[in-house]
Amino acid sequence: MPITHGTGNDRHLWGAVSMASVQLDGSPRAHRFATRALVALALSVVALLAAVSPAFAISRNTVLSRAQTWMDVLVPYSQTTYYHGYRTDCSGYVSMCWKTGMSYSTRSFHSVATSITVDQLEPGDALHKVGHIRLFYGWLDDTHTCYVCYEQTGPTLKSSIRAIADDLAAGYHPCRYEHITNSAPGRNLLRNPAFDVWARPRGSWGAAEPVWWKVDGSEDGTQAVKRQDVSRSGNNSLELVNTSTSPSAYTAMSQIVTVTPETTYAVSAWVRSASDLGALRVSIDYLSPTGALVARVRMYGSSWQIRSDAFRQATFVLASPVDAARAKVVVRLAGGETVVGTQTVPGTSAIVDDIALLRPYSTVTIAKNRSSATIGGKVTLSGALSASPSLVPTVAAGQPYTVYVRKPGSAVWQAWHTHDTFTSAGKAAWKCSYTFKRGMKKGAYRFKVEVPPFGDFLGSTSSTVTVTLR
Repeated sequence: MPITHGTGNDRHLWGAVSMASVQLDGSPRAHRFATRALVALALSVVALLAAVSPAFAISRNTVLSRAQTWMDVLVPYSQTTYYHGYRTDCSGYVSMCWKTGMSYSTRSFHSVATSITVDQLEPGDALHKVGHIRLFYGWLDDTHTCYVCYEQTGPTLKSSIRAIADDLAAGYHPCRYEHITNSAPGRNLLRNPAFDVWARPRGSWGAAEPVWWKVDGSEDGTQAVKRQDVSRSGNNSLELVNTSTSPSAYTAMSQIVTVTPETTYAVSAWVRSASDLGALRVSIDYLSPTGALVARVRMYGSSWQIRSDAFRQATFVLASPVDAARAKVVVRLAGGETVVGTQTVPGTSAIVDDIALLRPYSTVTIAKNRSSATIGGKVTLSGALSASPSLVPTVAAGQPYTVYVRKPGSAVWQAWHTHDTFTSAGKAAWKCSYTFKRGMKKGAYRFKVEVPPFGDFLGSTSSTVTVTLR
């Protein structure tokens, strides 16, 4: 924010300048006093400039991570109290999430945020009106009618499901922090995999539920409990509880996501349980565009030797059929009995954390045919494109790649050559040549190759190779 004379810290600074100026006309003692005043003035200026210095860029994922830190401890609302350097009201909370360096007010956010349209809203943006501001955590549904809201309204920070139409009617306007940057897509297709985000369903006065997960069961004893006393990572996990002793009764949680046909995905869930290992089941159902089941794999807790004293990973892979459009990941807990110490009690339970449907990732390699060259010579660069868990060569062939070069004395990578991969010896390959021309600077030339994301595969960057021009 620009400094304006005559308000706040500026009056103190100009007062110090005036005092120093008067004392400079006096005695040696006055000169010493003036010197101390100028030192104090300099320190004040540095502090003030630091307070109003431009903020650094922040990714959307970092904004959401910062938002969760206050949610995990339910920071109380106050317009005068500060927590970790930020005021604990609505605007102080959003300032903290955006890491602005200071607590803005709802009247001053216009200096660091710009208006956007509803269809431009992305996680980490906000909805603002005179007197209040809310953090937009993400759309709840594909129709973009409801969203997950994090806001500081009192008595503590809260999360809720809100209808965007209601907010617009109430005078809210979408806005975006001017220093926010998009985050690269991650491998995990599932949302809320660590069970950090909980909210009551819209229009419900019941208990909060893990957002983006559907929890259901065959009787009233079905529960999904937020656990903050035990977790594999972060501060939260989810406990499934089934109070029935019947193996046919169940408690389940599930999430459905879009997938790419003929692609291998990995399912991973970290679980701990003292119940019968046969009661716990993790599965993936591949669904057609109409929702029909086209493939399924199920595995039980006994396959992974689930224990009660530590998290164990349940994992398997399954290729999506040619007619698959979506995947449903399910964790299901049957009823039964649980041994607690020397006693057997009715019902079962299991704690789940860090559940994932992992998209495959690509790996691109780079090699050189020589380590040095002279003017007029050339180096041949080549490599292959593969992926994990697997990648059909015909899928990878034809994907674009870009070769970058960093010349001697430069810190900048320049895009030099872009083309498509081809099939060679049953693999997706790439190849090109770089010629050293007259007038080029001698020294080390560094090369790397990048492949952008394609289908559901993540993109990748190779290691670097160096060729010295002598």
